[in-house]
Amino acid sequence: KNKMIYLLHIYRCLKKFFKFPNQFISSLRTDIRKDFLSKKLKPGLNVLVIGLPKSGTTMIEEILSEIGFVNQANSILRLFDDQKLSHHHDLSRKMLNKIPKNKNTFLKRHSEATISNLELIEEYNFKTFVSIRNLIDVMISRYLHLSNDEKQPQFKIYSKYDLLEGFKISLIKNHRENDIPIQIFEEWIEKWQQVLAQNKNLCLLDYDSYKKNNYMYFKKIFNFLDIDQSQIEIILNKHLQNQSLLNQKFFKSNLKKNFYSQTYNNKSKKIGNIIKNDLETIKFFNSKVRYSYNKVEII
Repeated sequence: KNKMIYLLHIYRCLKKFFKFPNQFISSLRTDIRKDFLSKKLKPGLNVLVIGLPKSGTTMIEEILSEIGFVNQANSILRLFDDQKLSHHHDLSRKMLNKIPKNKNTFLKRHSEATISNLELIEEYNFKTFVSIRNLIDVMISRYLHLSNDEKQPQFKIYSKYDLLEGFKISLIKNHRENDIPIQIFEEWIEKWQQVLAQNKNLCLLDYDSYKKNNYMYFKKIFNFLDIDQSQIEIILNKHLQNQSLLNQKFFKSNLKKNFYSQTYNNKSKKIGNIIKNDLETIKFFNSKVRYSYNKVEII
């Protein structure tokens, strides 16, 4: 069984190397520097990012990577065991046991607030962020990704409709017959909100607060990790430069031409406004929402 994870690791690495050779070698060099040459972080400081899909978790990964953490799920220097999970976003002991105790690693997951996941978070006691976002923006971002990415199973369902009808369909239909996406996402938020209210060891990151004040969002990450804040502005400026570059490219280019796939869509704000300004679409959205705080105010 142990051999299998090594074989899987080699297969994943070779696949990335042949697809993105230059980015692969660059990433490997960077991770070697982090593991063996960098003295910026206290050894054994490890981070979990538990995020609602489309809530800015890719951005958090980039911030942690710039700070000096190595990504467990993507680095050649880390084993990542996601085999035989009850749900494909779950945590497991096999997974977390592979994180070295004397290095600096982060792992992003979209795990639900189940008893087993919460017990593992408490047991391993990694610094843990929980990332959320306004529900309608999450559902718009999800729709734009899945209706444009041909590799996703939902693509065939959503892409055959026009914009507004497609968005409505994306709220209530998934590739799995009994899944109702808006209910799954809303329950994810609600359950984690309940956990956050009781557990002060977790750090809430709200993507909407990033949009209001990106510096304070970055500072909150540095504060929670108790690390030197002198790098905040440098890392923030680098992030903004990367965002600017992504904004100049089309979604499909961002998705396919990056070692770490990017789902940034430069049309999302414009399309999001079209959806939010359509009264019938917003009424439909509100009719599918269970908790009143997720409803969109109709002016």
